[in-house]
Amino acid sequence: MAKLSAHGREIGRMYYTTFAKAYMADGVILFTEAGKWKVYGKCKPGVTPEQAFALAKQKQAELYEEKPALREYRKRLLWVAGLGKAWKLHAAIQLLGDDVDGIWSECCDGFGDNIHADVDEIAELVRLYTVAVERAGTEA
Repeated sequence: MAKLSAHGREIGRMYYTTFAKAYMADGVILFTEAGKWKVYGKCKPGVTPEQAFALAKQKQAELYEEKPALREYRKRLLWVAGLGKAWKLHAAIQLLGDDVDGIWSECCDGFGDNIHADVDEIAELVRLYTVAVERAGTEA
């Protein structure tokens, strides 16, 4: 398991559907899933961490320009569930489709590690996910 502080200053952070990447001053790129940071990779030789972060930011901006529904889904998913629990809600939405009550029961009314969301918030997420998948032609 990696530590953010062991790699110096953080250049920037990119957020995706269920994980985040942190670009560090020493050239290491870390990613987190479920609250644990791990080494994702290093910047290519001759590329500064600032350049690598700027390129990743540009690629994500271009993707969101092409697929604004994906941006809205990711934004709402992280707002409702937070980064640590987004994977759970996203997986339930992928598996259960438009069964809003089933998704809510699985993620918000389980035995532990619940997401604090109401049925209307889950329904909105399902709607955004459906639009994102239909417009993109692939999974979000």
